[in-house]
Amino acid sequence: MKKIISSCLISLVCLGLSTKALAAFLPELPAHQTTPSSPFKFFISSEQDVQTFDSWKIDSGYSYSLFDNVDIYVGARVDNTSSENQSGFLSGVSYQISPRFSVKSTLHTSSYSNVEEGKDTLISAEVSSRMRLTENLDVHATLDYQEWQQGVEVGLGFRF
Repeated sequence: MKKIISSCLISLVCLGLSTKALAAFLPELPAHQTTPSSPFKFFISSEQDVQTFDSWKIDSGYSYSLFDNVDIYVGARVDNTSSENQSGFLSGVSYQISPRFSVKSTLHTSSYSNVEEGKDTLISAEVSSRMRLTENLDVHATLDYQEWQQGVEVGLGFRF
C-alpha cells in the first residue's frame, strides 16, 4: 500500500513538473484602449469686431478631416452689432501647412437685418491665415469680401 501511494505521489510530482504554465492576456479596459481618433471634430470660435466694443462674431459647427492636414467644415455664425445683426451658415476648407502655420477659406451666407434698411440676404467670402508664435500667442490676417464692403484685418491672438 505504501508503495502504491508513494508511486502515485511520484507520478503526480513528475506530472506537475513536466507541464507548462500557460497564461492568457485579458483584453484592455476601455479607459486604456488606444482607439483611432475620429475624423469628426466640433469647433467654436469667437472674434470681437474692431470697430465697436460690444459686438461679437461667434462661429460653431463640425469639421471633417479629409487628409492629415486638410479639413472641410460646416457651421453657423452669429454676428451682432448695435446697428445690424447677421446670422447664417458657413462652410469652408482649412489647410494646416505646418504645425505653426494654417490657412482657411470660408463662404458665408447670412440673413442681414439692419435697423434702417430692413432685412436682406448676402454672401461673403473670407480667407485667413494664422501663424503660431508661442504656445499661447499667434498672429492672424484675414481678407473679407462682401457685396458692399471689403476688409483686411491683422491681429494678435491669445489662447488660454
